[in-house]
Amino acid sequence: MEIEEEFISGFCRTMNNGETVCCEYTIQDDGNRELTFMDCAHERCVNTGACEIFRQAHALEK
Repeated sequence: MEIEEEFISGFCRTMNNGETVCCEYTIQDDGNRELTFMDCAHERCVNTGACEIFRQAHALEK
């Protein structure tokens, strides 16, 4: 199993600031990427539904 990292920059509404978030993707046997880690508290964040960083992180899955 292979892991790839991507760094995504954008505006965080919760922090009211620009943030760079490290995202880890696990490469599956079929070659698809699955988002397995984000270096932010998106699980508890009230703004996840409108978060551009979260949207971009999931857009990088294949």
